[in-house]
Parts: sequence; C-alpha cells; structure tokens
Amino acid sequence: MNKVKFIQGENKHVKLLVRAPNDEPFTILSATYTLSRFGEVEAEGECDINGHYLDIKMEPKKKAKSYMLEITYAVVDSVRKARIEVEVI
Repeated sequence: MNKVKFIQGENKHVKLLVRAPNDEPFTILSATYTLSRFGEVEAEGECDINGHYLDIKMEPKKKAKSYMLEITYAVVDSVRKARIEVEVI
C-alpha cells in the first residue's frame, strides 16, 4: 500500500496515476475520495480528473499514523478502488 506523509497544518495535492493492466486506452468517467480515521470520515469529495491522473487536495486535521484515503473511480462499466495510507506528523 502506498503511503503519504503530511506535517500537521499542511494542505497539499495527492495525485494517483491510473494505469490499465495491458496498456489499453481508457477514460476515467468519475472519481471520489474519502479520508477517514478509525472508520470516521473526516473529509470526502470529488477528485479532479486530468487524463489518467486523479488529484485530491486535502488537509488532514489530526496528528495520526492511521488515516486512510480511499479513492473510488469509474472506468467504462467497472468501479475500482485504491487505498493510500496517510500519516500526519
């Protein structure tokens, strides 16, 4: 699982590159994110889609090693998910 670090008080972009397993062309139709800690949602919203990149600007509020950023995106007729661990120091 990928991991991103923040210093408490930072707000910055987290970008995710989406790739097809066999390099076939595709289009991301929609994408959302949820930032949670111990199952409690702190932030959620739409991702900016730029080609095959998903961009989320966020600011985790509490110092913690246990945030989870879950991204849900739609490609053609399938819905896929990615998770990124977020640590705030």
